[in-house]
Amino acid sequence: MAETLAGWEADLPDVWRAFLGPVGDHFDRVDADLEFEAWEPIFPVRRGRHFPGQPKGMHALSAFDGIAPDGVRCMILGQDPYPEPGFATGRAFEAGNVASWDELDKMFSKSVRAYMQLIVAARLGDDRLGASFDKWPDVRSLLNDPSRHFEKPDAIADRWVREGALLLNASLTLSRFKVDIDPHQSRGHLPFWRPLMLRVIETLLERDAPLVFIGFGAAAADIFNEMGLSEGVSGRSACILREHPAFADAVLGKPNPFLLCNSYLEAMGGMPVAW
Repeated sequence: MAETLAGWEADLPDVWRAFLGPVGDHFDRVDADLEFEAWEPIFPVRRGRHFPGQPKGMHALSAFDGIAPDGVRCMILGQDPYPEPGFATGRAFEAGNVASWDELDKMFSKSVRAYMQLIVAARLGDDRLGASFDKWPDVRSLLNDPSRHFEKPDAIADRWVREGALLLNASLTLSRFKVDIDPHQSRGHLPFWRPLMLRVIETLLERDAPLVFIGFGAAAADIFNEMGLSEGVSGRSACILREHPAFADAVLGKPNPFLLCNSYLEAMGGMPVAW
């Protein structure tokens, strides 16, 4: 892991390196007893490198591309990359190499589908679409309806980024995965990337501009908690916490976090996000 990720800060865009300042390699946070086999990839890969089947041009720090620190209106924090190199893009809740919305049904996890239910419900102003996972077939039909003007799966995350959404995961890399957390996640990748996540939150808060944090899952909640963020509005920032969309029924049916985000932004004098 140290060999693969050494000097990772060089993969950040210049504007983010200047904004964040030195973060450093925190390999001391990785459990020394973890074993990484020579055959197992750490993905997404570093900028400029390639792994067979990976989404074109994507890398571990892709979330920082195309968005400047002063343009961030919402920071979304998930858990870790999708556990298949062909889906993992470096941006939270984006599935790579998906040509049509129908292909999401091939994914074992419900997370992207439940997430998209909330997005579609917010875009169309119809809370019923995010009421339960039973509504996914209706949402899929809407996503495929040309008259609704939804972007394709390989383009919609670009829209969110242009709108000021920073799409991060608590860990930016993965090697082994379990739904109930593999030791390589809990004692390797997640602790390694934690200082970066804390630094991103700290420096974004220093801007004193309207900003909403949306956390999905326990790993995100733990990071926000360490930074003293709690549900609701506090000064010029707000925080929204939800279960991870992989547990769809625990997220759906609650107040839509994307609509809530916009109401918080407007209350703080900011512009809403066109999800």
